[in-house]
Amino acid sequence: MQQQWLSELPVHGVISTEPLLRGVANDVYKITTTGHSYVLKHFRFDHPYGLDRAQEVAVQQQLAAEQLAPEVLYFDPVQGLMLQPFLDGPDLAHSPEPISDKIHVLADVSARIHRAQVEVPPWSLHSRLQRYCDHLRNFEPERGRQFTKRLQGYHKLIDSFGAHPVFCHNDLAFHHVFKNGAPLVIDWEYSGLGERYFDLASAIQVNQFDETQQRAFINAYEGIAGFQVNSNLIADWLELVKVVSQLWYELHHHLQQKHI
Repeated sequence: MQQQWLSELPVHGVISTEPLLRGVANDVYKITTTGHSYVLKHFRFDHPYGLDRAQEVAVQQQLAAEQLAPEVLYFDPVQGLMLQPFLDGPDLAHSPEPISDKIHVLADVSARIHRAQVEVPPWSLHSRLQRYCDHLRNFEPERGRQFTKRLQGYHKLIDSFGAHPVFCHNDLAFHHVFKNGAPLVIDWEYSGLGERYFDLASAIQVNQFDETQQRAFINAYEGIAGFQVNSNLIADWLELVKVVSQLWYELHHHLQQKHI
């Protein structure tokens, strides 16, 4: 962490700073003071991923009011810094409770997110994937072309994205959900108005659910959300999400290598 950041943050009596994560889109630090603990995010790789950090902060501020996300305490768009409270207790990935309980919490959180009324622009999957392919071609032209061709096979699904828009997180991993009383969710950089099926399939993919866990997640979601999930559609979206995930990680690998 750069020391000049501390002088600009609304924190006092700093005891320690420690890195928590050098992530794919953010560097994350824990700041401990005499009275409180905070998380400082330093944003990375915004342009290749098509991320709008001001929009992310605005979304999180709205969700904090609905007790779905931690409060944003400070945002510096120039240096790419966001400060929020440190959430005590483990995230769902590190929680000792049974996997069946974790899946039910994730289904409940998914339903709450999809019901949220958030002022945010629609999310364009087509534009996002085109951006990923274009940037991957800068590193590996042939791989970029291969992904473009693979994605053309899903054009009907991609074109249908957001036909019935709901607010989505789009990266709802266990480690993004903290049980602080009512569950709080972090890392909203990929959120927006979009496709419920893409969001559900992304949660299944990122948490690597097996078939039994997938059925439990979908069944719990249906009961909580009052929405019947079409099994054929979710299977189609899962196929697409696997390709999207592979594309994203290949691009990320090159970006990491470039910035080491």
